[in-house]
Amino acid sequence: MSRLKSHTEQIAQDLSHQHGFSIEAVRHMIRAIDAGWGRMASFDHPEFGGQGQWMQGGMIMLGEPLNHSLRARVDALCSEIASIHDASGPLIEHGSQTATPTWPDSLGTPSATGSQGDLHYAWFADTRRLALMRHGQLQVFDTGDHRISGVSQQQGNTSGNISFTSQNGPIDLASLTPVADPAAPTTGRATTAASPTPRSNGDVFTAIERLGELRDRGLLTDEEFRAKKTELLSRL
Repeated sequence: MSRLKSHTEQIAQDLSHQHGFSIEAVRHMIRAIDAGWGRMASFDHPEFGGQGQWMQGGMIMLGEPLNHSLRARVDALCSEIASIHDASGPLIEHGSQTATPTWPDSLGTPSATGSQGDLHYAWFADTRRLALMRHGQLQVFDTGDHRISGVSQQQGNTSGNISFTSQNGPIDLASLTPVADPAAPTTGRATTAASPTPRSNGDVFTAIERLGELRDRGLLTDEEFRAKKTELLSRL
């Protein structure tokens, strides 16, 4: 089992008063961000709109996509917790965890697995997914055309510099796109709510259309849409 460090309890109380969330909700988010190495979080709490994801740099998805006020409050809370994590290191005390993780059946059979310290990973070639397990928290990423074969975690770096080995050389975890619903069935052509992976010019325009639909539904901001559109067009 894991628990908040003694000084983290005071941090949680201060953040609760500052951001207007309950102490239980703040503790939940602290655990989620700690599991995401201070860079990302997968959470599920009613005060945050249910299931959601946050990633450093302003990427956030909530179960209530049109609740822009809640979006801003959650983003502010996550950003502050991540900043504290970077400055002071892990905020959670963890017990020993040696059991092999159980990966979602929807991902298929892993083509490569491994671990380093408290981090376990599995790469699924058929669905082009990378699954990570740390302190009981599961996160899944779209690997695109990368074929994952190893992991490297920089020791002594409290922000958690995680990179993986692929046929193209080292790839930073922060460059991969998190999948919004890790338990959802996937197909041979991997897609995510946040970032499609195009393979041809036609796919690029299709991906842009999909991103436009996500923006219209409130799942992406205009700024996020423009940034991703520019990235996709650069591949033509």
